[in-house]
Amino acid sequence: RVLNLNNKPKILDKGDVIATCEPVVDIVARPQEFSGAQHLQSTLENLQILNEEQRIAVRKLLNEFQDLFSICDADVGRCNMTQHRINTGDHPPIKQYPRRLPLARKEEAEHLVKEMVDNGIIEESSGPWASPIVLVKKKDGSTRFCVDYRKLNEVTKKTVIPCHE
Repeated sequence: RVLNLNNKPKILDKGDVIATCEPVVDIVARPQEFSGAQHLQSTLENLQILNEEQRIAVRKLLNEFQDLFSICDADVGRCNMTQHRINTGDHPPIKQYPRRLPLARKEEAEHLVKEMVDNGIIEESSGPWASPIVLVKKKDGSTRFCVDYRKLNEVTKKTVIPCHE
C-alpha cells in the first residue's frame, strides 16, 4: 500500500522509485548485558549479508574504534561542537501541557527523567516551548521514553538536502 500524506495528488510514473528496503537486524539481547567487545562481536555476527572479506574489514574497524560505540542505554556520548536550531520561522511558541499518567506510570516517568539527567542525556530547562511525553512499552517489558513533537513538526520549516548516490 502507498499512502499520500500530502494535500495534493501525486502522479506516479512507471519506473518511479517510491521506496527502498534494507534488511533490519534486530538484536534481541539488551546492550547492557554485554561488555564492549561482546557487544561488537554480537553486532558483527548479525551482519549476515557480508562476505568473509567484508567481515574481516568490519571486525578490524569495530575493534579499532570500539571505544566510540555505546554499550548501554546511558552510554550515548556527548558532542558540543555544534549548536542545533529548529527553524519555526515567526510562529509563536507552542506550549502543550503534560498528559495525565496513572500514578505508577508517573513514578516510572520521573525515574526515567532522573536517570537521563544523571547520565547527562538531558538537562533541566525552562522556555516557552513544551511537548508532552509518551511512555511506550517495548517487547522486552522495559519502557521507551518518547516526546510527542507532532505539533512542533507541523510548524518546523523543512530543509531539503539532496542525497547524492
